[in-house]
Amino acid sequence: MSQLTDRPDGGGSQSHDDSSAPAPAGRESEIPLSTAAGVSPADRQAQEPGSDAERVATLYARARAHSDAGEDTAAVMAYRQLLKLDPKHVRARNNLALLLERQGNVQGALEELEQAIAAEPDNVSLLLNRAAVLSAHLRFEQAESDLRRALRFGESAEILTSLGMVVSKGGRAKEALDPLRRAVELDPSNAAAHYYLAEVYNRLDQLPAALVAYEQAATLQPSNWRAYKGVGNILDRMGRPTEAAAAHRKAREAQRR
Repeated sequence: MSQLTDRPDGGGSQSHDDSSAPAPAGRESEIPLSTAAGVSPADRQAQEPGSDAERVATLYARARAHSDAGEDTAAVMAYRQLLKLDPKHVRARNNLALLLERQGNVQGALEELEQAIAAEPDNVSLLLNRAAVLSAHLRFEQAESDLRRALRFGESAEILTSLGMVVSKGGRAKEALDPLRRAVELDPSNAAAHYYLAEVYNRLDQLPAALVAYEQAATLQPSNWRAYKGVGNILDRMGRPTEAAAAHRKAREAQRR
């Protein structure tokens, strides 16, 4: 599943891994607060008279608390109530999109992000988040469009890493090299950039370059068992079985951690 984070408006970007995406589902229906079982003190406070700004702040805090506790349905309800009071609350729309996508409501997530981007068309974080949802559900051309739009506001290793990943997954491995190489140049400590660059080199049968990139990814992110597995696979292909076995062992150890 792609990850959408609670960011300050206009904040930074992030890269995304290859974890599986949920199946699309129907749009989450809105549930009035009064129908929720076990109304908490925060729920009652949010419904008491007060300024809209106070109610928005209370609902936002409550939604975050529900989300942090894994109570996604309650968090969705709170964000929807908040957005009735403040439809232009971009951060709330972003977080609602996170929850809807996590619940498998991809279309709902995209609709919320569409409204957020309409309100703040220059917000790079929103463009990256929508690209992440689109990419996770194999809509690579649309994801690439959002990422290239984000690049118009300035280069970053994270945007370029995501772009390289999307281009490669879309079947254009050779075209993915330039953005990934540039990502590594901009941020040599970006483990994801090294990993996806290694993946592309591997697909292009550039084994020595793939080995170097996988090893760098594993060094920067020892918990990434896929990087160790990549090292092992490349060493197998290069006819170095003893070293390959050691790398595969490290992959299994990292996966167990």
